[in-house]
Amino acid sequence: MKNFSIGLNIVLLIAVIVLYVLHFSGNGGNAGKQTGQVAVAPDAKIVYINMDSLLSNYLQSRELNEAFLKKVEDNRTDLNMKAKRFEEEVMAFQQKLENNGFISRERAEQAQAELMVKRQNLQKLDQELMEKTQREQIELNQKLYTEITDFLKEYNKTKGYQMILSTTLGGNVFYAEEGFDITKDVVDKLNQQYTKE
Repeated sequence: MKNFSIGLNIVLLIAVIVLYVLHFSGNGGNAGKQTGQVAVAPDAKIVYINMDSLLSNYLQSRELNEAFLKKVEDNRTDLNMKAKRFEEEVMAFQQKLENNGFISRERAEQAQAELMVKRQNLQKLDQELMEKTQREQIELNQKLYTEITDFLKEYNKTKGYQMILSTTLGGNVFYAEEGFDITKDVVDKLNQQYTKE
């Protein structure tokens, strides 16, 4: 995974260098404006997509994330209710212990051992929920990644770009001339495809 990340960063660095060379060699023309949006330069061969913008405007991404967050919230609420019931049992045990409410010392130790098992089970449930949440987040991200890359393969058949980069706020593309950002066009077409399905 580390080698993949290093390789991806090298490819992106090369792409940024190519963009830099294209920019300062005078090959990049000024892109015209269409209804307030920057048109993609007709001679652009390397373009980029702002993934933050794409994911926040892509309907399927929003729906999947909202469903995921609702599920996480429901799981957290359920866990919190179990934790509260456990705390009440602990307080009842302590109160009973202080009031000499146990028939024998063995019975008090048995009740304490039962509480320890419940605490361990609660901690185990918390860990399992965290791991399950992480797995589901990875699956959701993989699903979106696959949807977007499959779409881009088809999209690029008519566009003919040599490279489509992905960037985020503070990502690898720090600057690009107007006419290299295809985010809006991709989001519009992804949403059209998604609403048809």
